[in-house]
Amino acid sequence: MTEWINQRFGVNLNDNDLTSIKDFSLVWNVFEGNVFANRFTITRAETEINNRVFEIAEFQTFLDYFKILYVQNGATNVRFDNLHFRPSDRKVFVQQVLLDTLTDIREIILAIIIIIYRLRNNLFHRLKDIRVIDQQRDNFNQANSFLTTLLNHF
Repeated sequence: MTEWINQRFGVNLNDNDLTSIKDFSLVWNVFEGNVFANRFTITRAETEINNRVFEIAEFQTFLDYFKILYVQNGATNVRFDNLHFRPSDRKVFVQQVLLDTLTDIREIILAIIIIIYRLRNNLFHRLKDIRVIDQQRDNFNQANSFLTTLLNHF
């Protein structure tokens, strides 16, 4: 598959560049299938999170990662805007979490889920350019790690 992508789009990706993205497809499938019966919504995610107990220590590194990525000089940045939030995606809520206005662990987890949901939609609906998809490796590694950590609570 990697060879076909390279030929088709004139890129030079290798299997390592795509592993985290392939893994993400599988982990998201497990997350959405097992927790949401294949009907993920942000509202359903909020309900599921509110029914559980979490420790910030398990999720702090993920929050820190996304803050470094999406916050600059006390405000969200262009990268954050490039998540292409839709009206129902609670963009302001996610901004409030990233800017430390909302600090409850459940709010943090929901905001990270929403960020990962945007990464997912941007990937699956081709808002991420295949020619630079390898630049998303760290994002998908973080998403995979977050989702597997979260799935341990379900």
